[in-house]
Amino acid sequence: MSGLHTNFMSLVKPFSAFLKRLKQFTEHDLKNYALDANANMLRRSLNHFVRSNDPENSAFNYRRSDKSASYVNIYRHPDLMVVSELIENRFYFATVLPGKFVPKDASNIYFFNTDDDLVYDNFYNDFGPLSIACLYRYLYSHSFRYCRGVNKILRDFEGKLQQICHFSRANPDKRANAAFLATSYSVLYLKQSPIEAFELIAPKDAPPLKPFQDASIGSSCYNIKLIDCLKGLSKAASLGFVNLDDFDVSEYENYEQLRNGDLNWIVPQKFLAFLGPSTERGSSSHYPEKYLNYFMKNEVAAVIRLNGRTYETFRFTNAGILHYDMFFPDGSAPPKRILKQFLQVAESTRGAIAVHCKAGLGRTGTLIAAYIMKHYKMSAKEAIAWLRICRPGSVIGYQQTWLEEMEDSLWRDGRRFRLRHYGDENLILHHKHGIYSIEEKSDRKLRFRDYLSKRHFNRTISGICILNYAHLTNTCEQ
Repeated sequence: MSGLHTNFMSLVKPFSAFLKRLKQFTEHDLKNYALDANANMLRRSLNHFVRSNDPENSAFNYRRSDKSASYVNIYRHPDLMVVSELIENRFYFATVLPGKFVPKDASNIYFFNTDDDLVYDNFYNDFGPLSIACLYRYLYSHSFRYCRGVNKILRDFEGKLQQICHFSRANPDKRANAAFLATSYSVLYLKQSPIEAFELIAPKDAPPLKPFQDASIGSSCYNIKLIDCLKGLSKAASLGFVNLDDFDVSEYENYEQLRNGDLNWIVPQKFLAFLGPSTERGSSSHYPEKYLNYFMKNEVAAVIRLNGRTYETFRFTNAGILHYDMFFPDGSAPPKRILKQFLQVAESTRGAIAVHCKAGLGRTGTLIAAYIMKHYKMSAKEAIAWLRICRPGSVIGYQQTWLEEMEDSLWRDGRRFRLRHYGDENLILHHKHGIYSIEEKSDRKLRFRDYLSKRHFNRTISGICILNYAHLTNTCEQ
């Protein structure tokens, strides 16, 4: 028994010594282990612990510049390549050299990184672009672990002689997504054109950025590039599809989860894409009733089903929501008959429309993209990019090529529609509120209160009229 105790203590003592040494670790110690993956995970855990217990840090940073470090010209930094200046002598985007995890400290540079915090949840070989929620977190967040959000960082360092650098690792997937975040900031807040922002961050002499692919298995023969994502985002913002200054990121992140419905808004107050409901035994999908409360709150007027019948339509129609069936095979492009029917229903329905197929990605995304192309004159790649920023994984396989083939036809139909209804083929409507608008929810509550007050008033007036009529009748009889 004593021998067993001795063996146990021989195991415990080294572990206790390790814990004591762990408490004494600093950022400087861990830099020596940066190339080791286990040490890198340890550094992240320690940084998170130190930051969360630092009273001077009201928000989380990736890392601080070491005041004892020397001054370094950012363009000559030994660990950086492809340095791009986003704001003159102020804000930069860079990639660290292959094999490096973090650049060497410099007294004049504040480094931050988002590679391990703003992450794309892939289906197969797809890796981006990052969602609209990740973009919001990048710009504003006080809650993700290693970055306070670009806007807050820039405010905190205003007036200080320190440059700010968003760096990414050389991993092609991480670099492409980090570049998407940085260039989106340039487009949305520095008011640069998508081409200007792209050329700044991807000069001709730099390693090319990896294009994004769809959520299909294996390599994709159809890709969208960063410039397509920037054009789609820029056009969507200009049309009022999104306003990140008025964006409820909690609602987005809550309802995109499978357990909460797996749904995403694509076009404000018009199109919602969601996972196909099912009442079949063994299905992991929700019953239609799961969605009724959210649909009623958001004034959803109709549901369009593109897959086979997995639930009874009365589950929606009994709640006053219209229901349409427009089946076509999974993974395929819609026939002309289905496209025409979908567009007619969308154009004639007052209120929002919730669209689903089995997963709410391929067929759903394809038809919503067609509507966007027709009525907002987005290109096929811009529409696909916007859909994937809102709902990652949307539009799969041949559906991408089909949208490109339909581009001219949809634009032509859109011009005819606008000429017939508005008298101007170039008039494209803009939205007052974007998707997940906090202000729009407040307006909706006011409208509902007005409706209730008017209903109560009408009932009161009706009651008075009935009483007066009864009194008049009695008087005449006498």
